[in-house]
Amino acid sequence: MKLNKSQLYTVVGFIFFLILVLGMRTKPTELLDREKNRSLNLQSTDVNILKQEALSTLSDNDKSRIQILETQLASTEDKDRIELFKNLSAAWYSAEEIGIAGYYAEQVALNLNSAESWGIAGTTYALCVKRSSKEKERSLCLDKSLESLESAISLDPENLDYQINRAVLLAEHPPAQNPMQGIQLLLGMNKNFPKNVSVINNIAKFALQTRQYEKAEQRLLGALELEPDNITTNCLLAQLYLDKGDNNKSSVYQQKCGQR
Repeated sequence: MKLNKSQLYTVVGFIFFLILVLGMRTKPTELLDREKNRSLNLQSTDVNILKQEALSTLSDNDKSRIQILETQLASTEDKDRIELFKNLSAAWYSAEEIGIAGYYAEQVALNLNSAESWGIAGTTYALCVKRSSKEKERSLCLDKSLESLESAISLDPENLDYQINRAVLLAEHPPAQNPMQGIQLLLGMNKNFPKNVSVINNIAKFALQTRQYEKAEQRLLGALELEPDNITTNCLLAQLYLDKGDNNKSSVYQQKCGQR
């Protein structure tokens, strides 16, 4: 049957619409699948790169210990892998490869899914951020530390330690889009838990770093009233008075600081 011009336009328009609809339905799915696969492979790829770079610097003892554990891991059932992940984390930590230690601590957390295990992974990754001299590794560890601590918080929101660790990390490494986020989180916790000395100490520490001596002093003296023997508080007061040039006051607090 021969179509006239009007019918032809109708058919072509319908085909175009069908292609458009199908494209809208399938393309996002393909993109999501691709992004999912990329996310799943990213961490493994990154840690493998870190391993390759680290292997050449390991001592023979560390290398032998890690290779034995890796061999055992490859031949072990899923339910029995947690202890091997813990041992691998400890082995890499002992070898001072903290980023890789964090990766295996995270594998423990993925299997146990407890607040404590996620907290350990988060603090291990945070230590990597402080110690690593490689920007690529520090960036990876920062992202993974925040993710791990957020998992710990979601599982145990009553434990302030996880919230403090996350806030301190954000304050020390402020995100470009919200550079005050970490400080704001600490101030919020201080408002809700005004007698938590750890929160007060961390707020004072950042005040001290920005030379806000009066604010730091006020907070630290308040913390000392709550916990007179708190070593961190005494150390921060010793540093504060040293920065201000008051050596006599500094030495008073340094005595308790030296007990650490």
